[in-house]
Amino acid sequence: MRLSITVNGAAPMVASVPGSGYLSAELRMMDRPEENESGTRISVGGLETQTTETVRLKWPAVDLKVGDVVELRVLPNGQGNPPSEIRRSSESPYNLFSSTELAKELLQAVSEFEQRLAELRCKSEEMEPADEHKKFAAATGMVAWELGRNFLNPVYRRHKELIPEEIKGEIL
Repeated sequence: MRLSITVNGAAPMVASVPGSGYLSAELRMMDRPEENESGTRISVGGLETQTTETVRLKWPAVDLKVGDVVELRVLPNGQGNPPSEIRRSSESPYNLFSSTELAKELLQAVSEFEQRLAELRCKSEEMEPADEHKKFAAATGMVAWELGRNFLNPVYRRHKELIPEEIKGEIL
């Protein structure tokens, strides 16, 4: 995946993600004085989803002013300008457990907890009014998402050998 950004006909900046993943450009206009954010800029970011790692790529943002002309062009695969920032999921300071044994124990505990929640969700569907069940189902979905974000992914990023086959190549 590759795209170029040209501002007012100047030399283009070319962003490229060499493998599977995402590449996006965002033009943002901000006027939020209470957050000390104002101005207009365009930025490009990408994610390369490798088999057992996610690589986040970021290129320098370009500040814009009224009257600027921005051109985005979709290009064939190839080389791009080097990103200004590269972050690898394996280098995250939030990865959990140097001990593989503890990592496996946490994965087992999460699995058992998720199974118990699924059982409660089934009971809720049978015993609760539809609106009450809907609230519980939404809450269990949020808990599952948080378990993945805070426990599963931090273990998988550190212990590649524990990543289930069905989620290899997904964002970690």
